[in-house]
Amino acid sequence: MRGAVAGPAVVAAVLVTALALVPSALAAPPSPSPTPPPTSQDPTSQEPADEAGSLVARIATAKSALDRLTADLGKRQELANRALADDTDARRRADDARKAAEESRRSADAAAVAAERARADVDAWITAWFQQADVLGPLSVLSGSSGPDDVAARAHLRDVVTADQRAALDGAERARIEAANADSRARAARIVADEAAARAAAARVAADAELARVRTDTDAQQAQLRDLTAQRDAAEARLRDLEDADPALAAQRDRAEAFDAAAQARDTARDARVRRAASAGLQARAARSVPGAVDPRAAADDPLADAGISTDGMSDEVRQVLERALSQLGVVYAWGGGDEKGPTLGIRDGGVADQHGDYDKTGFDCSGLMIYAFAAAGKELPHYSGYQTDAGQHVALEDRQPGDLLFWADDDGQGPVHHVALYLGDDQMVEAPESGKTVRITSVRFDDEIVKTVTRVV
Repeated sequence: MRGAVAGPAVVAAVLVTALALVPSALAAPPSPSPTPPPTSQDPTSQEPADEAGSLVARIATAKSALDRLTADLGKRQELANRALADDTDARRRADDARKAAEESRRSADAAAVAAERARADVDAWITAWFQQADVLGPLSVLSGSSGPDDVAARAHLRDVVTADQRAALDGAERARIEAANADSRARAARIVADEAAARAAAARVAADAELARVRTDTDAQQAQLRDLTAQRDAAEARLRDLEDADPALAAQRDRAEAFDAAAQARDTARDARVRRAASAGLQARAARSVPGAVDPRAAADDPLADAGISTDGMSDEVRQVLERALSQLGVVYAWGGGDEKGPTLGIRDGGVADQHGDYDKTGFDCSGLMIYAFAAAGKELPHYSGYQTDAGQHVALEDRQPGDLLFWADDDGQGPVHHVALYLGDDQMVEAPESGKTVRITSVRFDDEIVKTVTRVV
């Protein structure tokens, strides 16, 4: 082990690991996971090379534990998102039911007024009949007549009045029946509205309870998080001491830092290029819809192709979805953020999102980004990744195509869904990952939690 640690490759690995730990350790506060056992051996009693190896193990263990905690809390956050989506849907349904009940009651009231008016008309006819009985009665038709023509005229008048009376009576009966039916419908609508309101109240309680669970988990994790952070900091401090005592180690770290900086610069430049290309595609489409406007795509290659995304056989709907998602690269993550119009202000969760200030940021969470992307194709998605799995056709993961939705779930992909991303092709995807990060392009994570089917919305 001594010779291996002393070699440049292993020393670089020590430094790269230590450097890589810093951003991840400052990521979202995580949820419970076993804390790595502290080393029982005094580091200062070890040989420098052996101690460097121990530092590698300690830093890697701490990083792994922090990553697990962060991922676990992210799952809980998305389950809270499900509760909020249920709450929003229940309130919308309750509001629709309330409006329907109010409209039914208005219709019932109008029918009752119409029935009362018809009844009044019948009463008026009856009164008029009795008042004119001496003229329109059977004997009056014959008595006092001046001849056959007069008798016929009087008989015709009586028939007309009788027919009108009958029509008034029929109309009154129809109005009465319609009023009774309308009142029955209004009562049924009110029952439906009351039940919907009860479900909405229950959904609100469930959402509050889920958020409370996230908050409690976060509070319970703080001591564990502090312990893990202290172990990491101690390992990094000792590594710095070794670096100060060994110029070769310092040089290796400088090279590792330069390598990381170059990789970050390449990713930043790529994201900027893709974002510009995707935005150009959206602008070109908008320009084509305006008569007489200049099409910015007329003198340029396809923007997605320029961004390295194969467009062979790609439909215009899929192209729009990809362009919309990629145009948001670099936008900050905000839990609960994003709708069909773009990034929105995040919401409070009482836990990790609050600690990252998501409620004061305008951005996307994972499902919010998908809502915005697919709105380009006229598709409306719910704001919870688990419900987005049913937004289209299920296709085997191995048959994935650009524009498909990828999902990750607990229990080896069989449990509740906790993340969604948009497949770009060539095993690349675009996602809004978690609090503290931004919308990014990254490789598809083919781990145990990836769901074995994708959802094809367009």
